[in-house]
Amino acid sequence: MPDSTFSVDLYTLLERLDLDQKRKIRDWLTGAIAAQESQMLLEVPQCSTVSVGDRRHYKGKTYQHEKRRCGKSACRCSEGNLSTVGHGPYWYAYWKEGGRLRSQYVGKRPPWIED
Repeated sequence: MPDSTFSVDLYTLLERLDLDQKRKIRDWLTGAIAAQESQMLLEVPQCSTVSVGDRRHYKGKTYQHEKRRCGKSACRCSEGNLSTVGHGPYWYAYWKEGGRLRSQYVGKRPPWIED
């Protein structure tokens, strides 16, 4: 972590920038953060009953937007292209705990979107 002198100097420099310069820095930081987060994504094993859309890293967990088959033979999801007939999409969280991959149903709304 940078020392407080570094932080104060950085904040002082940023305050002196005009709006266009601040926007350019924001855009660069957004890209740099996204690139770093994409390297942090867990490799979640895929199976034939899950179709993955978007993936994102947030607060130490990998989130996937998934469509799934329920496993009931009479359900509409049992046949056809999973991305069009599956249930969802819903968000699922994945993380490592004690060397094991854990998962949790999140729902329609990802945690980074506030009410």
